[in-house]
Amino acid sequence: MMKATRVCTALVVVLLSIGSPVQARPKSKPGSTCLSSGMLKFDPQSHPSQRTNGMEVCSKYRTSTCCNATHAHSLRLKIREPVVAKFSSMCQALTEEMTCASCHPLMGTGEMKNVCPRLCDRWFNACKDEYYAYGGAGVLSPCYGNALVCSPLKEIAGSGAEFCVHMGFHVGSDVDIDGTDCFDGSVPEQLGEPEPTEPTQPWQVRLQRMLEEEAENPSGLFITGVLLLISMMLMGRRIMRQLGDPFGGDQPSLMEVRRLQQERYERGERMYDDETDSSSDEEFASRPAADQEDDEGGDNAPVSI
Repeated sequence: MMKATRVCTALVVVLLSIGSPVQARPKSKPGSTCLSSGMLKFDPQSHPSQRTNGMEVCSKYRTSTCCNATHAHSLRLKIREPVVAKFSSMCQALTEEMTCASCHPLMGTGEMKNVCPRLCDRWFNACKDEYYAYGGAGVLSPCYGNALVCSPLKEIAGSGAEFCVHMGFHVGSDVDIDGTDCFDGSVPEQLGEPEPTEPTQPWQVRLQRMLEEEAENPSGLFITGVLLLISMMLMGRRIMRQLGDPFGGDQPSLMEVRRLQQERYERGERMYDDETDSSSDEEFASRPAADQEDDEGGDNAPVSI
């Protein structure tokens, strides 16, 4: 009996020792709410959550993030800027890393506010030869070749820390522990709350959020798209006017058309009457004098009763 008990105890200990390394990932701190950071606007009542859908952009933070599908468009625009500007591949990759910083769960809740200086230095060294210009909110944006307003990054900023400040980030100190005290691009182990069942938002809501996020610091691609949309609207209006009037002029109102028709009708009647009178006079003048006298005499002759 004692031997059987020892065997069972040993089996339990073995099973516990096997199962002990397999631990569930820790949950994020309860009560930490999302705070709008950078260009992204978060719901202040939301918490970092797990995202299995709608996180094609900055997807490495899908296990715990304040970002969701409604932020994808703004993030994608920012990530595409250095690609369109044809920056180096390393500069593009680190720009994407920094753009996704707001989707980091601790950065999204404000528990982590600073970027590690070493990450700023890497970003600066990868992009120092690329051209930048100041955007609407006073932060730098990739330049698309206009040499009048663009300058190489190394002429604008002298260090990685200065570059991060120009891009709207707060820089930590050299004694900060990467990934713990400051953002270094690593993914934390904490799991967010289970993914909420959010109702599908109409396109008007998604458009409003995008416009609010772009209003503070509009990207170059966003400005280009708006100008293109305005030019297309003006061109479409011009084409519609030309289709309505082959001569491209303004269309008269219904009352104006009726007035013109009435004037033409009256003018046509008067012309017809004048032509009839003149043709009768010409016919009378071409007849022989005797006939004319007979006609005149016949007209003036007394009527016999």
